[in-house]
Amino acid sequence: MTRVLRILLAVMCTIVLAIAMSFMHPFGNPRQVHASSGHLLTGAQIPEPLRELVRSKCGNCHSEAVEWPFYSRVAPVSWLLEHDVLKAREQMNLSRWDTYNSQEKSDLLSRLAAKARSGEMPPARYTAIHGDAKLLSKEQDSLYDWARAERRRLRAQGRQTKSGE
Repeated sequence: MTRVLRILLAVMCTIVLAIAMSFMHPFGNPRQVHASSGHLLTGAQIPEPLRELVRSKCGNCHSEAVEWPFYSRVAPVSWLLEHDVLKAREQMNLSRWDTYNSQEKSDLLSRLAAKARSGEMPPARYTAIHGDAKLLSKEQDSLYDWARAERRRLRAQGRQTKSGE
């Protein structure tokens, strides 16, 4: 075989292998989860513009309404993205907000506020590709203020429930 044919064969084998690997999901397949029919943060008292902010900047990892980019279909990039989305949903799934109890919601709100305000979320490797997902200072403050207010509301609601028993 000539050198050119060997290179061509190697390239073809690599392409076939990449396509075959794209059908494997070593961390599970988060694409098989169907988005719930409601809004993100169902049951939370959140202004609609802020809900939209959370959907656009957090929902692509922390919900079941993920908009998968074209490159998410090709291994090994697909594996990294699927792994990240599964881990993000384990931490907080905004599509299932109404299934958390008050204490879980309060804990999640506390972490959301801290990570948004500190700039930890969204992570740098995500915002490097999706620059529009980066939270502006004003947005960080809005999320922080809302999370604190929602935690206070949940605590007050819990106290009313206990006193009403």
